[in-house]
Formats: sequence, C-alpha cells, structure tokens
Amino acid sequence: MRLHHVNVVVPPGRTGGVVGFYGDVLGLRQVTKPAEGVAQTGAWFDIDERTQVHISERDGDRHPQAHFGLVVDDFEETMRRLADVGAPWEDQADIFGGRRGFTRDPEGNRVEILERAGELA
Repeated sequence: MRLHHVNVVVPPGRTGGVVGFYGDVLGLRQVTKPAEGVAQTGAWFDIDERTQVHISERDGDRHPQAHFGLVVDDFEETMRRLADVGAPWEDQADIFGGRRGFTRDPEGNRVEILERAGELA
C-alpha cells in the first residue's frame, strides 16, 4: 500500500494564486491533468514519480489544522524560498531527528515541512 496523492482545496477560481507556491516555492512539478474523468479546474503536481498533490476548487471552509507533510532535501533552501515570498512559518520541535515547521499556501492551506535528516534521511 502507498499514498498516491493528497488533495488541497482552494475557492473557485483561485488555483492561479497557489500554483507558484507549490511549483516555484516548494519545488513540485506541475503535470497535465487527464482530459476526462476529473474536473478541469485546479492543478496537479508531482512530489516524486509516484506521489502527487492535487489542487481542487470547491466552496466551503477548510479545517485550520488539516495539513500534509513534505520531507525536503534542502531545508535551508526551502526556508529561504518561503521567506522570499513572505510565507508564514511556525517553527515546531524537532521530530524524527530533524527540523520541521508549518507554513501555509496563499489560500491558507497548512503544509508541514520536514528536514530530510535522522529517520527521514
């Protein structure tokens, strides 16, 4: 068993405001969505060759603590890119032998960033 994707929700018409965050800031690669069987709004990104983040446009509130975690190869570079775009940062206690914290995309979705170190190396 493995995780295929996580889904992040943004308000209708607001995908464009988060594409740069997931692509340029977090370093994920945007991929083409299937032409049929899925909504044509939103966007999909590869985390690696087998795991994705899907952005879906939907009305309604999001739970403020809902999140997913990304293990990043270069924690310092990721922190720099987050700071460059003014993304919020909530430092957290180290876990698994590495640093971590929370940020939010431009629509307020929470993302945990974990350093590839210790047990996550």
